Amino acid sequence: MYHDEPPLRLKAVDLDALDECPASGGGGSRLSTAALDRWKAVRYALEGALANGGDVDAAVEDNAAWLDRVQKGLVTEFVTNGVLILGASDAETEFDPEDSFVTVEHPSLNIEFASYFQIVVTDPRDPTKVEYLKIRTGREGTSASEAAILLTGGEPDVGYADLMLRDGTVEAMDMPRSEVEEAIARLNELAARDTNLRDRKPGRQCYRCDRVATCGQYPAPDGYRVGRRQRTIRVSKSDVLRLDQCHRRVAWKAIYAIPQDSEGEAGLAAVTGLLFHEILAEVLLSDDPDGTFSEMVGRVSPEDRDKMIGLYERHKQIESSHVPVRCGRTEYQVGATFILEGLDADRDGNVREGAAVAIAIIARTDAVGREPDNTPAVIEHRTGKTSDRIDDRETAMYALSTARLLGVDTVAVHQHALGTAGDPECIRIVYDADRLAEADELLMQVLAPIVAWDPVDATQPSYSVGEWCTGCPYQERCTNHRN
Repeated sequence: MYHDEPPLRLKAVDLDALDECPASGGGGSRLSTAALDRWKAVRYALEGALANGGDVDAAVEDNAAWLDRVQKGLVTEFVTNGVLILGASDAETEFDPEDSFVTVEHPSLNIEFASYFQIVVTDPRDPTKVEYLKIRTGREGTSASEAAILLTGGEPDVGYADLMLRDGTVEAMDMPRSEVEEAIARLNELAARDTNLRDRKPGRQCYRCDRVATCGQYPAPDGYRVGRRQRTIRVSKSDVLRLDQCHRRVAWKAIYAIPQDSEGEAGLAAVTGLLFHEILAEVLLSDDPDGTFSEMVGRVSPEDRDKMIGLYERHKQIESSHVPVRCGRTEYQVGATFILEGLDADRDGNVREGAAVAIAIIARTDAVGREPDNTPAVIEHRTGKTSDRIDDRETAMYALSTARLLGVDTVAVHQHALGTAGDPECIRIVYDADRLAEADELLMQVLAPIVAWDPVDATQPSYSVGEWCTGCPYQERCTNHRN
């Protein structure tokens, strides 16, 4: 279709993000770019190593000398894998060719979708055999949306693949034609959608969004507006609770984006708890709770069914004998943004003190709703055997987050202990204005170490050896980088 103006170029990843949450569009604050910075170092060091005869150490030193030893080690691993793949043959490799992208036009709007690649590999014995590669340093390959763009708008006789440098493999982008067409149709629909960028839909995507401190779901103190250039650190509730165990684990995840050695496996008790939470999330919003429970529990194994029935009976016992809550949402993300004075770094890695750093905490609630007198309430279900009451830091996060989000000065936090010996227990804590102020002060103290970590040096945050090391996703790499 003819248009006077150049087409608006959109990335599939941005449209996918808007589909998950419209409020993800627009300017965010400045989160860590560690993963992107390392990706750039890998890309140039890989080109250098292939050009210098395979001297990976020299190439890494030329292109990543500014990195600390942990991150430089990662770059070396990735480049070594790339050299083993690309340097093992006599294929010709070209980095960032002039047209290093593929576009697909929208059928009616002046929009085009773009997907990028970085390397062209040509068989010198047969120039018609060409493969375009995308450099990937994470566990996941190219998304279905991006692959569909490449396979639709790209050259028909060219292969497209992911160069998976973590695993040292090449994964071809193979999709059935029907799936490619479906993905392109979805992008066309998303691009034409009239999106309200204020329509927040909190979910798991919040943990990777750069607008967590600016979208309004995780509010800063009243009247404070986080700037686009302001350093922001995004952490989960679990990250905060782990600070009293080991700073390194939290820092490697939240600031330096160090890849995990393993995904970790949930224990049997955790699997049981997750299954019950999934069922109860549906039950609490149902007009027929018992009927919904019966339907959902009928889908699980007989062994799990008995456990689910037992926990559900204890849940009903609490509901009948304690302050009721009319649930409005389940599995709902709340959170808050805190402003602390700490360290920041410029683009050249120069660190300065006294910067206003934003820390956005995301906490996933089991349920939120209202008590009979309309007091906002947060419910946390505990299915384990422990009789310990809920952690003060956790209740503080729930209460302060909810109070800021709703603009209220009273919030009730319920812990429903379903797995303890004896009768199930409901621990209800009411946060009034004074207690909310105490919660704010408590969390500021808990978060203070985070803004003191060097923004560019992954070796600086301290590590602690203890029972928590078992099952830590960084255990192997951490052990290799201890003093």
